[in-house]
Amino acid sequence: MKKLGIIFAVFLICITASSQVLAVEFEASGTFYNIVQFLQHSQYQNNDDTNNFTVLQRFRSQIEIIANEMLSGMAYFEINHKWGQDPGGDKYGRNSGGDIGTDGVGVMTKRLFLHLNIPYSQFAIYAGLQGVTYPGTVAGSVIFDDDVAGILATYGHAKEFSGVLGWLRPFEVDTADEQPVTTHNNMDMFLLSLYFQPKHISVNPYFSYSPLGENVKFGSPNYTYDVGPSLGLDNNFVNVERTENADVFWAGIAVMGDYSDFKFMFDGIYGNLDANRAARRSGWFTAGKISYMFENVTAGILGWWASGDGSNAHVSGSGRMPFVTAGWLISNFGFDDTYANETGNRIADATGKIGAGVVLEDFNYVDWMTQELKVIGMWGTNSSSIVENGHLSNPTSKLAKYMTDKDFALEVNYEATIKLYEQLEVIPSVSYIHLDLDESTWGISNVQDCWRVALVTKFTY
Repeated sequence: MKKLGIIFAVFLICITASSQVLAVEFEASGTFYNIVQFLQHSQYQNNDDTNNFTVLQRFRSQIEIIANEMLSGMAYFEINHKWGQDPGGDKYGRNSGGDIGTDGVGVMTKRLFLHLNIPYSQFAIYAGLQGVTYPGTVAGSVIFDDDVAGILATYGHAKEFSGVLGWLRPFEVDTADEQPVTTHNNMDMFLLSLYFQPKHISVNPYFSYSPLGENVKFGSPNYTYDVGPSLGLDNNFVNVERTENADVFWAGIAVMGDYSDFKFMFDGIYGNLDANRAARRSGWFTAGKISYMFENVTAGILGWWASGDGSNAHVSGSGRMPFVTAGWLISNFGFDDTYANETGNRIADATGKIGAGVVLEDFNYVDWMTQELKVIGMWGTNSSSIVENGHLSNPTSKLAKYMTDKDFALEVNYEATIKLYEQLEVIPSVSYIHLDLDESTWGISNVQDCWRVALVTKFTY
């Protein structure tokens, strides 16, 4: 009997110890968006296939599984719907289940990663599917801003110095030109970012290198990413294709100064893609912003310049800086500063363009509402001869995305954020783009201005 008592006591101790080891904490948070959108001439032409009125919704939820202060994991999911539509017709995939019956399997894995703090050090490791944004102070990154598989090692020494070393795997493809491939089919990215913050200023130099396999190709019939690599890593010239492995390199710096009510921001980048001659691509990008905070509004001016294609670019290589994903947040209609799945990226990326604008932010004359107004003018830095002489492939699909030195665009954004409850906001917005293309260059006479009126409701928990 005594032995049985001892065995039972040991069993209880084991159960108690194991329950303590396995005890974890779950923290859930997320955002639910509803978007009502009126859209006109999204492709800048009378006969485009714009759906003038749509209702969309997006649900994002993240669950953090915390084992202890040193170890945690993150699972982040997304569901999208367009009311009345099931795009594939099979109730499966992105946006599925928006039609009658509302049955659809459309849960997407956005992020899934492990977070480990290294004991007795300032190092941390993030491994898995995660969100990564390259440095950028003016409006985020023009090189890379997306979810991706990879490993990041971070180091933080107080707030004056920190660093990031990363390896990312954006692509590993199985087919190219509709043929199976098993070699030269990867794209990797390596990042080193250093952050210094002395008094009133922060300086963030960074370097990135990417070996790009010749079989990693973009555009139909291969992987298509309209505002990403098909624009940023391929030159889009007629009869020009990468036929060898490429090396891509970026060196940049992001600077921000904060002196009481006055702020300034600067980004500078050089990028180079080394491949067979006509598929080469190299160029510069610089951007700056100055703002001053008054009592009820913050006023600022911004601008950027990015090198473009010369008249012989279809032979000697593009003069546009290479990039991976066009995630610049300079505006909410021409670029990528959207809340959820409302229409954006009508201009898509900043390369091959020069721009200047004025910004009025944080209008808050009443406690429950803030407003913002942006007016931005843009000109192309690409030689018009590239389009005139027929060297740009499928030019009508690249209106405003590719701008020549004879083209101009004007974008106006207005939005207000109305706080109904602590967790509920209503955001009305009006966005407009006027596109002035040189008719003799493009051979197009029916270019139309495009606009979007949207009402976004945002619930966070």
